[in-house]
Amino acid sequence: MSVTKNSELTKKNIIFAAQKLFAEKGFEGVSLREITAEAGANVAAVNYHFGNKEQLVDEVIVLHVLPVIEERMRLLDIARQEFKDEAVPVGIILNAFIRPFLTVMTDSGQSKALFCKLSGRCMSDRGGDLPDKAVDEFVSMLKGFTQVLEETIPHLPSKVLLWRLHFSFGVMAHTLMYEERFFEITKGGCGKPDLETTLQRMIDFCQGGLLAENTPVANMKGGDSA
Repeated sequence: MSVTKNSELTKKNIIFAAQKLFAEKGFEGVSLREITAEAGANVAAVNYHFGNKEQLVDEVIVLHVLPVIEERMRLLDIARQEFKDEAVPVGIILNAFIRPFLTVMTDSGQSKALFCKLSGRCMSDRGGDLPDKAVDEFVSMLKGFTQVLEETIPHLPSKVLLWRLHFSFGVMAHTLMYEERFFEITKGGCGKPDLETTLQRMIDFCQGGLLAENTPVANMKGGDSA
């Protein structure tokens, strides 16, 4: 094997090891030594390919998040073309927002447990901060979904729709990260639905939230009541 191919293989092994460990323990709970031991590499290899652990975390998040964002925008564009001058139904919008996890997971070749946990970590760890490489794409995606929601639910203020979309992120992050734990806590009472069923349940739940009546709340110490 050439030096170049061997170097690329080492880089891939480090990424695979980091994905697995970050999914299980979180980005802050894993050391470089754990990653290199899992990858069969050394710390020098991490420094060579990524610079440091923080940059490795960024690379893992970018590789995981960007395909989901791209698939979301692709499905949203298809929905807009299908309905043309009509308002896109909320369920269709949410399908474009949530389904990409299933599509990208299938294409990634990763196990459901690893992919879902890592997805949850990417959405919830580090206080929601995204690597610079992913920020513009995320902002563009958020803008696209907000615009189509404004067209579909015009009676709701934009800031309310933004918050409800934010709540939908929370539903996804919590569900993806803690599905297995929830099964244990309920002693199997929640059942073991496949990912397709879980995604549809999330869509149904988030649809109810998006379409809920906007109840005005009295201002409290300068708060926004809209």
